[in-house]
Amino acid sequence: MTKLKRLRRLSDITQEELAEKLNVTQAYLSMIENGKRKPSKQVQQKIDEIFDLSLKYID
Repeated sequence: MTKLKRLRRLSDITQEELAEKLNVTQAYLSMIENGKRKPSKQVQQKIDEIFDLSLKYID
């Protein structure tokens, strides 16, 4: 399980909810969570804001 997926689950946020907050598709978020894609810098910044994290934590 990726760190992002773990964070999302610990925060009790669905993939659909997080995708909406990030302004991305659920499919794209799923690929990020499963390690098939890396998030763009913009998406990483939004994740940082949502979870109040350092961007380095997600890599």
